Amino acid sequence: MNYKHSCVVDANGVYQTFVLVLLGQDGDGAQTETVQGYTLAEGEQLIDTALPAMRQHAGTSGFITPKWDEDTEAWIEAATAEEIAAWEAEHPDPVPLEDKRAAKTAEISAACNAAITAGMDVTTTQGTEHFSLQETDQINLTAAVTAVQQGAAGYPYHADGALCRMFTAAEIGAVGQASIAHKLYHTTYCNHLFAWIRRASAAELAGITYGAELPEDLAASMQALLAQAGGAGETEAET
Repeated sequence: MNYKHSCVVDANGVYQTFVLVLLGQDGDGAQTETVQGYTLAEGEQLIDTALPAMRQHAGTSGFITPKWDEDTEAWIEAATAEEIAAWEAEHPDPVPLEDKRAAKTAEISAACNAAITAGMDVTTTQGTEHFSLQETDQINLTAAVTAVQQGAAGYPYHADGALCRMFTAAEIGAVGQASIAHKLYHTTYCNHLFAWIRRASAAELAGITYGAELPEDLAASMQALLAQAGGAGETEAET
């Protein structure tokens, strides 16, 4: 015999339980549905959808009182703001907020470092080439930039996956400037994410990821700093 799992909602669409439904056929060949271990009350109905995610405690995502919205065909929160506050007071987060902030800071710091070392694209005489910025790459690039600043007409260097060749002084300068803009953008963005983490609630922390759009005041602060730095880093998305 075939079966399915369904959610039970009341007359208002509020979630009640999750049930097993056996599928069969009557004498006329029409499909029948028999709910196992549960009797539908008046007004209740089956919804063939995934079980709603329930909140375990304050600081976690999910629903307290999930309700099926027929217009969007999705679960929504039916609990009021007052009911949510009361529920959170009765179900406190077992992990201290400062521990969550410390973990999020470490996560963002690692992501920032990965973004920096991943490097950037630069237009050279060979077209668009990519240059990683691992620690050794940064050391080698600093040596190359120093050499051309001291008058060298070129310097041996290589793009990712390319054979080492003689880069012109202009090319070395372009790669050097791109690396500065790349690092400035990411370190500035990371610093502003840290500021966001320090003031965020437990619920808000979950939405702070590397690449997330900054709150309006922090975004304005970051843009102002990059502008004061001469615009370096503002074109990060293009590098």
